Amino acid sequence: MPRQKFIGDNVYEDMACHVFALSGDPAQQEAINNRYDRLGFLLLRLEPLPADGNVAQGLNVVTNNEILAGPGLDGLPAAVAAHSLPLLCREFGFVQQAGTNTRLWGRFRQGQLLPEHMYVTTPDGRIWDTMPGDPVYRRANNQGLNPGAYGDGADGNDVLLDPGEVFSVEVAALAPQTQAVVAAPDDQWQDVVEAVQAGGNGGGDESGENADNESVDGGGDYVAGEDEGALNDP
Repeated sequence: MPRQKFIGDNVYEDMACHVFALSGDPAQQEAINNRYDRLGFLLLRLEPLPADGNVAQGLNVVTNNEILAGPGLDGLPAAVAAHSLPLLCREFGFVQQAGTNTRLWGRFRQGQLLPEHMYVTTPDGRIWDTMPGDPVYRRANNQGLNPGAYGDGADGNDVLLDPGEVFSVEVAALAPQTQAVVAAPDDQWQDVVEAVQAGGNGGGDESGENADNESVDGGGDYVAGEDEGALNDP
């Protein structure tokens, strides 16, 4: 299927990718973003944490010990994702469950402790995402490698992420407000028609914002005032 954009309620167009993936609720996006930022800050270990089972300050569920168990900035993306994605599930109320074919995804590059980009896939074979200033996109899922916000390549085909940077967890269900967009009828979706930019993405994407900024911080929409600066970007 072609890349499509959501043309229903436009309340999602200023939403960070992680807020869409983890909540999708416009009324809660500031609170969700603040907790996400706080988790990223704690994973960076910029302040001392007690080694105990208490809920970390500023979070609702994740404990100090769970944060301290992470691989840190030197960890390979696969190890970081294996630690951080379950923490995100716990903190934001997702139940990990095999066999649902519903997944939360994150793109992790070296030195990122939370995802540079988050998105979801569903059992109907589609992939869904957004970035600030963009609508929600959907398209046919290609193994979780082709979130629509990255647009199309110069050849007109989907931009594919590096499989070594893309990881997922299978969950029982999406957040209700994310699911509401997924369930929107087809007449609220429109094919994206755009001029392809040389060498890259057709629509809003990390290359235009912070995609190529590889520094050292926690992950996704954490810093830089924009959604997709990976918690390590200045």
